Amino acid sequence: MSDKPFYIIPSAEREFEAFFNLHYPVMVGFAMNYISDKDQAEELVQEVFTNVWVKADSLEIKSSVKSFLFTATRNTCLNFLKHKKVEQQYAGQYLHANHHENAVEYDELVGRLEEAMNKIPEKCREIFELSRFEGKRYKEIAEELGLSLKTVENQMGKALKILRNELGDYLPLIIWLWLHGGKF
Repeated sequence: MSDKPFYIIPSAEREFEAFFNLHYPVMVGFAMNYISDKDQAEELVQEVFTNVWVKADSLEIKSSVKSFLFTATRNTCLNFLKHKKVEQQYAGQYLHANHHENAVEYDELVGRLEEAMNKIPEKCREIFELSRFEGKRYKEIAEELGLSLKTVENQMGKALKILRNELGDYLPLIIWLWLHGGKF
């Protein structure tokens, strides 16, 4: 190619289409060196050609057309990767912030649970903890503590009533966490 400036005339759609068809596959292959996703590479190369078309009347290419396209494609890919990196950093910061908020909410929940547990009478709390924290059945608790099955059931009902009054809407969440291995 000569060293003369190359101008693309916007009205020359057929010439531009031929230009596009000639260089597009090579540029997509080149973009794949930077972007492993073929669809994304194709989109970025289309962006390069769109910019060439839109700026055709003012675009002056002083090097070879191929060199210009390689440079434009490389820069578009690098800008894309830089943008992705920034997005990932923000996403990481967002997740970290949410994790912190969730940790604070969890700590508040644990604090409320501890306060509520302290309001349960000692024997009643012991039965509740054997059931919910150690996973024992009412019959096992009754045998271990030398109580009747009915007493264990009544004490569990009393403990749950106190917790329901103290924790309100949190109680289903706490029970779900216990059932799914959550620890307090």
